[in-house]
Amino acid sequence: APDLRSVARIAAILRATTVMAPPMSAAIATEWINNGTAEALVTFVRTESRARQQIAAAALAGVNYAASPDGFHLWLPLPEGCSRVGFAANLRDSGVGVVTSDAFLVGGAPMEAVRICLGGTAGRTQIQHALELVAAALSQSPTLYSSVV
Repeated sequence: APDLRSVARIAAILRATTVMAPPMSAAIATEWINNGTAEALVTFVRTESRARQQIAAAALAGVNYAASPDGFHLWLPLPEGCSRVGFAANLRDSGVGVVTSDAFLVGGAPMEAVRICLGGTAGRTQIQHALELVAAALSQSPTLYSSVV
């Protein structure tokens, strides 16, 4: 750009004229929509997400959490006195990653909660094992996590 004032204008023009789906991807997507592959993939993903949510419901029986039956995530509010940072660190030490509520904060103070992903490349057995570790961590004293920073 000739100067700093022109950068934003030129960037906007480039986005408007060059950002598009790659033609090969568009052609493949069109073919999949027309031949039913896209619908079959959506059905497979929904079936898998429901199965993973059922695994979560069994592993976290009696635990207060929020999730969509078709979702690949669940939202886990932590018990009173439990630190989200300490809880996440403890699970990370066990090989389980969760995301603290801070990552989803748009304003105000973060709540003591974590988001757990049930998607990705992990298989159902791995997910069940990880959720059992989460349930075990929830059954421990919250003061155990409040001291971990």
